[in-house]
Amino acid sequence: MFLRLFWTYLKIGTFTLGGGYAMLPLIQREVVDKNGWIDEQEFLNMIALAQAAPGLIAVNSAIFIGYRIYGIRGVIATVLGAVLPSVVIILLIAIYLPNIKSLDSVEAVFKGLRPAVVALIAAAVVKMAKNI
Repeated sequence: MFLRLFWTYLKIGTFTLGGGYAMLPLIQREVVDKNGWIDEQEFLNMIALAQAAPGLIAVNSAIFIGYRIYGIRGVIATVLGAVLPSVVIILLIAIYLPNIKSLDSVEAVFKGLRPAVVALIAAAVVKMAKNI
């Protein structure tokens, strides 16, 4: 179960751009719809708690879900999976960005990602609003 939780959150952390709110639809799909680890009402309650607690919503939700599913080991798996991709990407950017930031293609990619991030956040808001 540890590796399954880690792999699930590693995928979410790797393929989500835009922060914790953009992660919510993917977390819901993986945790509620696909794996059935928690139900939709419990997911909404967890999101409310994650928002109320200090810290990042992605990390807070990973903590709540990991603990609910597999205890302390689940917390370790979900938090590492959610945070590790960002840490690696930030380190790579810090190393290579000074060399590539002036490239037009890199600038175009970052401009193109902005609307996608907005759409992911809007989708999460709409889906949660329907369930409230």
